[in-house]
Amino acid sequence: MSAMVSCIKPDYIAREQVAAGSLSWLERSALAVGIWEIPLQLDKYLFFREEDSLLGAVAGANVSLLTFALLVLYPLWVIQSASSGFRIRHQPIFGIPMLIYLAFVAFSGFAAEVPILTFFDLFNLLQGYGLFFYLANRVRERRDILFCLMVLVAIVLTQSVLVFGLASLGSRAYGQRYDFGPLSLSVWEDGRIAGSLVSAVLCGSVLAFLWLPIVALTLSYKEKVGWWLALLATLAGTLAVILTQTRGALLTMLIGASILGGALLWRSWLPRWTVYSILAVMLVGIVPFAKVVQDRVLGDDSGSAESRTHLSLLALELIRDRPLFGYGSGNCHLAAQSYADQSSYRGEWYYTIHSKYLLTWVETGFFGLVSFLALLFNAMRYGISAWLSRDPLFSPIGLAIAAGLLGSMTHMAVDIFNSRAQVQILWAVIGIAAAIYRTTRLSTELSSRELLYGE
Repeated sequence: MSAMVSCIKPDYIAREQVAAGSLSWLERSALAVGIWEIPLQLDKYLFFREEDSLLGAVAGANVSLLTFALLVLYPLWVIQSASSGFRIRHQPIFGIPMLIYLAFVAFSGFAAEVPILTFFDLFNLLQGYGLFFYLANRVRERRDILFCLMVLVAIVLTQSVLVFGLASLGSRAYGQRYDFGPLSLSVWEDGRIAGSLVSAVLCGSVLAFLWLPIVALTLSYKEKVGWWLALLATLAGTLAVILTQTRGALLTMLIGASILGGALLWRSWLPRWTVYSILAVMLVGIVPFAKVVQDRVLGDDSGSAESRTHLSLLALELIRDRPLFGYGSGNCHLAAQSYADQSSYRGEWYYTIHSKYLLTWVETGFFGLVSFLALLFNAMRYGISAWLSRDPLFSPIGLAIAAGLLGSMTHMAVDIFNSRAQVQILWAVIGIAAAIYRTTRLSTELSSRELLYGE
């Protein structure tokens, strides 16, 4: 029996390794460029509607380097599959809640005042889903997952360098925009730095969401060059988020770091050197953080928080009148216009509803909101499953992604989260979480077989 098992196990492992198929250099290049470009926004909006963009809508069909990367990656995947002739042993990960959410977004176009705005929103989401599906199903080897995580490190380092560069210009950069070909950098009038994302809120939220898995990578990665890059990204990302002065982003980091740190302490997995790292982070960030507290918490925030209140009240009126089917994705600002013209709101600032949950309910109806929440909780399930696997490398990273999602969900309560950068980065990280989930599940299955049939 033992001899027979010793023959079966290597064959099983070999078939799984063949089925996995490592990414080629061309696939890695296309994937890296596609993901790395997302926050740089080297893109073009076709059929652009400026009047809608000024009110917070996705106002064009976005074509970017990611678009072209996907057009390269999927044909390469098909060719690679056909040439190797392997069959996928496990069922593909479709992310069913994502597909249901996409369906509700698409069908909401029938209720839209301007259906093309729904198409613009859907086109953005479909590219995000295309990236998710590729990462979840094509990225199957540990080294390829690590490569994708290092792309996230590169994003944070790149954006941090841009933020630091703008910060070095001082007050003369306030309210300025600097264009370098397709790359556009900006600083808000109040000194909040937006990097390449036009909005300081977008810059802060993207960096904060990516920061958590990079922290976990720093804690679990052993390769020296990658570890130093991850540590540098952790420190630089912390300071860059503080310089954006985005309260929701700081809250995301605080919630995520508390969950990750508490869980690692509970398992006694927190390395001793982390104490010195925390002290270094506090030392680097103490001055800019004190400025954030003074300007954005204790001081006058120019009505930023108060302005969201009447927008939420507008959303509740819209939901009351059409709770189930909504007004069409991308059409919130149009549907709310007649309500905003009422005497009680006429003198208030008008914009798309500043809550992702209320916005989703207004645009896609109650069932669209439920599917969106299911999407987020399913993504958290990928990360939690990886954590429960106790994989020494990917377990902390899976938990960090789940914790980062929970932190971002808190931020979503007071912000729009419909921009290309936020959506596509979110779905990219969920795709990496799904790839980790698949890999750790396979490792668990192999370990179980070894325990069951081992000598």
